[in-house]
Amino acid sequence: MSQALTDGTGLAGMVSVLRRVASAPAAFVDLRGSLLASAPSRTQWPLQELRAWKPGVTSVGTPACLVRPVMLEGDLVALLVVRTETDNEAIFQVAVELASLELARLQALLLGRRELAGQVLEDIFAGRTRGDEALDRLASIGVSLIAGHRHVVIVGRSSLPTARVRSRPSNLHSLLSGGGDPYVRATVDDDVVLVVPASDSVDTVAKLLLQHLREKDPSAAVGVGHPASDPLTLSMSFHQAQEASKAGGISQAGPFNLGNLLVGMASAVPLREFALRELEPLTTHDRENGGELLHSLAVYLETDCSISEAATRLFIHRNTLRYRLNLITKLTQWSPDSFDGRMHFWVAIRSLTDGRDSLSAAVSQGAKL
Repeated sequence: MSQALTDGTGLAGMVSVLRRVASAPAAFVDLRGSLLASAPSRTQWPLQELRAWKPGVTSVGTPACLVRPVMLEGDLVALLVVRTETDNEAIFQVAVELASLELARLQALLLGRRELAGQVLEDIFAGRTRGDEALDRLASIGVSLIAGHRHVVIVGRSSLPTARVRSRPSNLHSLLSGGGDPYVRATVDDDVVLVVPASDSVDTVAKLLLQHLREKDPSAAVGVGHPASDPLTLSMSFHQAQEASKAGGISQAGPFNLGNLLVGMASAVPLREFALRELEPLTTHDRENGGELLHSLAVYLETDCSISEAATRLFIHRNTLRYRLNLITKLTQWSPDSFDGRMHFWVAIRSLTDGRDSLSAAVSQGAKL
C-alpha cells in the first residue's frame, strides 16, 4: 500500500492493494457518503448508512462492512470501508495511516497554492499592485479580468483560529483530483476569501462556504461583494464583502462606504479606546443625570443632522434637542453643527459599533459603551 503513494496511484491504488490483501472489497468514502476510491469500482456500498456514521460505530450495512475513520490534522475527513467480517485490524490501521499521509501531502500542496493566492490578493486589495502588473498577477492565480470578464469576491468570517480556517479542505474530490480548490481561495485579514466568476452561481457558492465554515463554527458569516471588472473594483468588492460579513448569515454588500472603510482599517491606532475617551464626558453625564446625550447625538447624526426629524424620532421638542446639542458642545468642545464636529462624533460612535448596527440602535442598546 505504501508503494501506491510513491507510484502516484494514491487512494485508488491503496484500495486495490487492500482488496487483494483482505480478500474483500474496499473503499474510501467522504463524510457526505460520496466514493473517493473503490475496488472493485462497481461495488455497491451502503452510502446512506455511511452518511449517518457516528464515531464509535465499527460496522454498518448488510452484509457487514467494517468502518475505520481517516483523520487529517485532527479533523475526521473520510472513512475506510471494507466488506468483510474478518478483523484484520493491523492491516486496516496501516491503510488508515497511509491515507492520512496521502491527504496531508495533497493538503500541503493545496495550502501552497492558497498562500500564493493570498499574497497576490493582499497586494491587490491594499493597492500595492496596480495596472498591468496587477492584471498579470491575478491571471497567474486564475483570475482573468480581461475581455469583459467580471468576478465577485466572497468573504467568510469565522471565530476559528486562522490556521484552522486556512488548513481545512473544502472538497476531498478536488484535493484528490489534483485540481485544488474549485475557485481561487485564500486567507486575507484572517477571513476566508473566494474569487468567483460573476457568471457562476455566486449565491450557491456563498451558501456552500457558509455551510463549510459552520461545520466547525456556528457563528460564521459570509459577505458577497459587487461584481468587479478590474483590479481596483476587485479591491472594492473585497472591502464591500468584508463589511457585509459583519451582518451575520449571508449578506449582500451595500453601496461602497469610505467612512466605514477608514474606520475598519484603523487598526494601527487604538481607535475604540480613543473613541471611548472622547465620548466619556457624554457617557458620564448620562450616567450621573439619567440623560440621553449620547443617544440624542447618534439619532441626530443618523438623520443627516435634521433637528426636526431627530426630535420626532426622539419624541422630544426641537428646542430640547437644541439644548442637548449645545450641552454636548460645552462638554466636549466639539460642535455637532460643524462639519469637523460631525465627522469626529460619527467616527467615534461608528468605531464602537464596528459597522454592525445603526448608530442609534447601538447606543440605545448600550453600545455597549
